[in-house]
Amino acid sequence: MLKTFSFRLLQTSDTHGYVYPRSYSTNEKMDIGLAQISTLLKEYRVKNTIVIDSGDTIQGSPLTYHHAKENIGIQNPLSKVYNYLNYDFITIGNHEFNYGKEYLENYLNFLDAKIINSNIIDKSTNSPYYGKEYEIIEYKNGPSIAFIGATTHYVPNWEQPSHIENITFKDACETIKKTVSYVKKNENPDFIVVSYHGGFERDLETHEFSVEDTGENQGYKIIKEIPGIDLLLTGHQHRTLAGKLFNTYYTQPSFNGTGLGLVDIEFKYINNSWEYEVLNVDIIETTGVVADQLLLDLIIESEKETQLFLDTPIGKTKSDLIIYNQLEARLNKHPLISFINQVQLEYSKADISSCSLGNDVSGFRKDITIRDVIGTYVFPNSLVVKSVPGEILLKALEKTAEFFELNDARAVISPKFSTPKLQLYAYDMYDNINYTIDIRKPHSNRIKDVTFNGAPLDLNRNYSIVMNNYRAAGGGDYLFFQKCKTVKDIQVDVIELLINYIYEKKEVIIKENNNIKIIY
Repeated sequence: MLKTFSFRLLQTSDTHGYVYPRSYSTNEKMDIGLAQISTLLKEYRVKNTIVIDSGDTIQGSPLTYHHAKENIGIQNPLSKVYNYLNYDFITIGNHEFNYGKEYLENYLNFLDAKIINSNIIDKSTNSPYYGKEYEIIEYKNGPSIAFIGATTHYVPNWEQPSHIENITFKDACETIKKTVSYVKKNENPDFIVVSYHGGFERDLETHEFSVEDTGENQGYKIIKEIPGIDLLLTGHQHRTLAGKLFNTYYTQPSFNGTGLGLVDIEFKYINNSWEYEVLNVDIIETTGVVADQLLLDLIIESEKETQLFLDTPIGKTKSDLIIYNQLEARLNKHPLISFINQVQLEYSKADISSCSLGNDVSGFRKDITIRDVIGTYVFPNSLVVKSVPGEILLKALEKTAEFFELNDARAVISPKFSTPKLQLYAYDMYDNINYTIDIRKPHSNRIKDVTFNGAPLDLNRNYSIVMNNYRAAGGGDYLFFQKCKTVKDIQVDVIELLINYIYEKKEVIIKENNNIKIIY
């Protein structure tokens, strides 16, 4: 009689601290969060099921921000959540480091799930800094399955050095290649799963590069160049993907708890070995799913504290400054851009300031609360002042001008900034300079009439520019900023600077600056 074995894998990634199915900006219900994922897990978890998260679990929501600022040292509510959900394995994501190693290690110390990590290496021991390179599950009267973890090695380009002290991030693809080879030789598993906190650098149909080939995303390269990977679980790009490429199956289950990866495999024991057939590879969306009330109750005190924190009043403006349209806020520089730059300039004393808006931001109501600030400035950033030559500033302006394209004489967001990953945060807006963007012109020739203090931009002069640490490290493909000299490193979260500024002023007066002219 033919011996068979059914195996199921369920995957989440980039949940970013979202548990409750609601928007923290508006408090309206949304189909997001791990409480909805929990309901799906209860439905789809069957015998011989493994549940994996592929990273970015403890940063991204006001719940996690509040815990990081107010309750550090106390058990992270997300470790309670993942323990309740009974995850088997978790891979480290790049955003896991945003609040520092102590915060991350507190979370991991309470976590029941095993950490799989092959390329985040302790400099002193040359072994994995967290967890193990791989884990093997051997089923009685069934196959053996290997689970290997890796993280985009681009983390040092974004993260504050103190947050990754004594850690080396080895090339993800090369490390996975070596680990797969070792596992095949020494463990001889019947099936190999790689959980990679990274995405795809190429279009999976045209095979052309869809993002800059910086090494941040290597999913395509991993599948193409590493034989023996049966299933690649990806993340980082917040995409919804499931399919097969070069004989390797892959998934990417969206973000913020809006999707659950599902892979069903049937093993058959033939000629003294286990052969497999993938029956299903899919992403199940959480739309319309009822949240698990037991999970919501588990962290209800943390949620209540977060809500009270968010509703703390801190100041006023003359009128509501709500952002209704993300494109319009960039085409016609929203006053809040001037405000953020105004605060950055005051704290940094730089010549020029630049900032960007997140993918989905709310703006301020007339009576400003912490909720308004966190809903408007959504990044876990600090500030860096760079000494930037005029020619590099011009290059940066040309880079940011690529954000727009023309469609029937209308300015629209370039697909480059929405596919394969939404990157509205890659468009920067500057203050203390005046400039014109002519969208009708080709890339690298769109910027004109740049002036500072009424004088034309001097390409040979250095200007001090304050920007967030992500951009200063070259994030968003602004790699030229990496080489510019750092003048000042302000180790305070921008959110805190904004909150403190509003609290001190009580009534916020924004010096609106219509310094950016866009022609189309």
